[in-house]
Amino acid sequence: MDLPKAELLSLPEELLFYIISFLPWRDILRCTSLCRALRQAYVSYSELQYITELGGQQLLPVFNGHISFSKRLQLLRDKAYAWFKFDIHSFETISIPIQFRTRTKVSVVNGHACFWKPTTHSGKIFPILPKPLQQTFERDFSLDSLCSVPKQKQSDFDVLNVFMDPVQNLLAIVYVTVIRNGDLMSDKEYYIDLVALDGDGAHPQAAGRTLFLSDLPRRENFITKSTKIEGLGRHIALRLFDDHLCSPSSRSRWWLQIWDWQHSTMSNSILSGPILDPDFDEIDICFLGNDRFLIVNDNLKLYSIEDISQAPRLLACFLLPVSLVNLRCLTPTDDIARSSNPQKQALQVTWISDPKHRLLSLITWYSDLYFVISTRIFFEPDFVDSEGAVTIPWKSWGPSNARAFPHQFSCRLVVSGSRALCAFAAAGAKVNDNLIATEYRLHLMDFSPLAVKRHHQGLGRIVNEPSIVENIETRECITTSMPYVEVVSDRTFSYGEIIEIWFDRDKLYLLKNHFDIVGSSHLSMKCDVLIVYSG
Repeated sequence: MDLPKAELLSLPEELLFYIISFLPWRDILRCTSLCRALRQAYVSYSELQYITELGGQQLLPVFNGHISFSKRLQLLRDKAYAWFKFDIHSFETISIPIQFRTRTKVSVVNGHACFWKPTTHSGKIFPILPKPLQQTFERDFSLDSLCSVPKQKQSDFDVLNVFMDPVQNLLAIVYVTVIRNGDLMSDKEYYIDLVALDGDGAHPQAAGRTLFLSDLPRRENFITKSTKIEGLGRHIALRLFDDHLCSPSSRSRWWLQIWDWQHSTMSNSILSGPILDPDFDEIDICFLGNDRFLIVNDNLKLYSIEDISQAPRLLACFLLPVSLVNLRCLTPTDDIARSSNPQKQALQVTWISDPKHRLLSLITWYSDLYFVISTRIFFEPDFVDSEGAVTIPWKSWGPSNARAFPHQFSCRLVVSGSRALCAFAAAGAKVNDNLIATEYRLHLMDFSPLAVKRHHQGLGRIVNEPSIVENIETRECITTSMPYVEVVSDRTFSYGEIIEIWFDRDKLYLLKNHFDIVGSSHLSMKCDVLIVYSG
């Protein structure tokens, strides 16, 4: 005797919810748009709506303690809608400490202003508008507290760079011992010290206080021209770019080393190569998650770093339509669920951006172009799952996965999650003698699928038609078509008024020149001011 077949729609609503919750977010929307019963289950359960909202905004969930799904859903939607009407007339102003107003490396990370002054080997970090439950850091740094080199030898080394990560309570400082020969000085040994931001001792999660560089060729009469230190989660990468002191014809080189700093102070994950043009700091680096890494030169080289006991493995090379680019990647340390105190983190972090669906920003020096690129292309199995590394032409991956814009403003285009922010010339703005517009407006661009879907609700202007820009180096046209929704600020800024821009999930930060009028007509720069706008 045949048993009656159990139909899906005959199941209790609780079981329907349970089954649907295992589907990818796009499939949940498809199913619930075709069936009334499934639609009712979707409407009845905030968790299903939260899943689709996270997926549509290209985010991942984080453990939230006892916060209800309905509350999480409301918070998530409120944040998204706020960026469609961001008000840059409502702000707070924070003055930069006087000793860090000139020749200072400054950044904004996880709601903190981070300063480092190379000339004095000193730094400072302090919170910007801290949240009630947010763990904050506020302190000054001196050379004595940062480097483990004995005091009697401190005159024989030089600090090259620092990296601050408030999420992980981490400060990494790069320094080099030097050899002096009369008035000449050349580099010898490199080190990275890992210090806790809330104290002078070694970081409690670090395998050791000092990371050691290995297998660097012994080269005499060389000096480090530039460095970049970058971190994401348990990984830290250092890129060195050297220059020959005695023989200008000698080829300069770059080196890159990656550590799993929580498990070992040594690493064999090393890459190197020649510098093509010594006049440009042309090699840049970016983490794409815990297992992938990007090196930018004249193209984008994707590497696997799953096993850092050996050299990174090349997965694919993505060709670009322009030459000589520098990577501008806002590494979202504020989006990483890696806090040293998970209980505090659960109170302040509700979601993180998905490493497979973030944005990168590239700038070209010769062509004066910006590129916004989605990281999803670096996880596509058709491109990176082959047995050997493949070279992928621009036309096969770029036009539908990127947007290109003219580089006009004094500040670079910045990215955070699935959003990008840039200043473009205001309509009708005058042009000076150097053919540069005198007034600019901020343009916020959201590339997430839900932003594109919701444009009909009056939330921004959708841009889905292809855009064409000219590569002034080759006079060729570059066409890109990745869709986005755009919101334009109603406030204008003059050229050179804004020095730098950052933004994260909640706020927009502008580093702004502040001038005082001296006498009848002269302007004198009094100080730099960090202006904060809530999103």
